[in-house]
Amino acid sequence: MLTRGYFIGEIVDALSDIAGQVSTRGRLGLTDLNKHAEDFFKTILNHLLSLTLVNLNAERSNEPGLDLGDKSNKVAFQITGTRTSAKVNDMLATLSDEQIHAYPKIRVLMIAGKQSSYTLDAAECARASFTVDDIWDIHDLCKLCMNISVDVLQVVYNYVRSELARVRIELEIPDADGKYPTTLADFIEAIPKAQMSDFVKFNKFVEDEGMGEDLDKTQKSFASLSAALAKLPRISREFLVMLIERREIDRRHVLGGDDHIEINADKLARISRYPDNDGELRLLDSYGFVGFDEPDEHGESAHWRVFLPGLTAEGRLLFLQYVETNSIPLSRPLVALDFSGF
Repeated sequence: MLTRGYFIGEIVDALSDIAGQVSTRGRLGLTDLNKHAEDFFKTILNHLLSLTLVNLNAERSNEPGLDLGDKSNKVAFQITGTRTSAKVNDMLATLSDEQIHAYPKIRVLMIAGKQSSYTLDAAECARASFTVDDIWDIHDLCKLCMNISVDVLQVVYNYVRSELARVRIELEIPDADGKYPTTLADFIEAIPKAQMSDFVKFNKFVEDEGMGEDLDKTQKSFASLSAALAKLPRISREFLVMLIERREIDRRHVLGGDDHIEINADKLARISRYPDNDGELRLLDSYGFVGFDEPDEHGESAHWRVFLPGLTAEGRLLFLQYVETNSIPLSRPLVALDFSGF
């Protein structure tokens, strides 16, 4: 069970990482923060302070002086990567009387950290009822985490965990050629490359079973299977292997045209704690790897029938007999697309 201390530790580490990244950008003169970073801290502040802040830059290119505002609670924030007194004084000077009236409490959240001291314009501070205590940084957010309920902590933890990678990517610094350390390709699963054999050994096995087949036809069948498997995500190929490995052995008929590979649908729902069984089954169904069989009699379970596109019903069972006889893990051909042992 995840504890309060665990949630706080993970949140503190994540926010500290972002602060360090923004600090590095600042040393390079990159002090701007994009809308996604503003929205990230908007959500954090809303949870920690029970606010309903909105991004004030959403409807116009820039709201002078302020980035986030909650009119019902009369609170506003500027979110900045700059930590200087000049930044605070500039913000105060740009505030309109209308903004000061709408937001009696205005704060600055300095993501890169605060200075040890600030020299603020006394007149502007008085006009906006602003004090040095209204300058916050990541450490202030972390302190707020210490005083909220574990339920809210978990909400903040889940949000930070889901958004951290995107925020960090948005804050990356390009190299001299304008290339960023992280690209979309880093998050896209590569299309697997199959390792194919000449299938002479498999064809010899088929002949020994009394089911001789032309070698060229066998090679084409497995080429079709490999191409179909390559269209599936890796996790879906692993799900397919699980379906086959947990199939209903006792229901298998003798080798013949009516033979099939199937798994009890009720059993599948109970043995797999994978969070998206239905999604995997839809995907496998759409690519021709499974089909749903309604029960023959009332009160019986339905079954998911498994297919291997490119192979006939007889070919599917011969494939399974071959891997079992030769102690080849199913994951090797069906997940890694390694048919070198065939």
